[in-house]
Amino acid sequence: MASLASKVNVKPVNRRALRRYGEFWRALQMVGAALAEAEKTAAKAEAGGRKGQRVHWSAPTPEEMKAAAKKAGRSLEIMEKSAKRWEAELVSREWRRH
Repeated sequence: MASLASKVNVKPVNRRALRRYGEFWRALQMVGAALAEAEKTAAKAEAGGRKGQRVHWSAPTPEEMKAAAKKAGRSLEIMEKSAKRWEAELVSREWRRH
């Protein structure tokens, strides 16, 4: 993340804010990896079972799992785009805690 500080064109770079932004970005990447695993699981469930039959009454269908992963993926993309758009501001000032 040190190279990011030199690329950001803001007054002073707040090192704590830069570190927190890095943590936030890594968390987004971890969520993306978890979603990729969920999509793989949905694909395996679809390929492995008989169509129309559920293994357990509370288990989602492969289609439901795919739809949920796709929806979460779209939300993650929106968050990533927003994070990049606001990157300069986020690394230049303190983050508020709510």
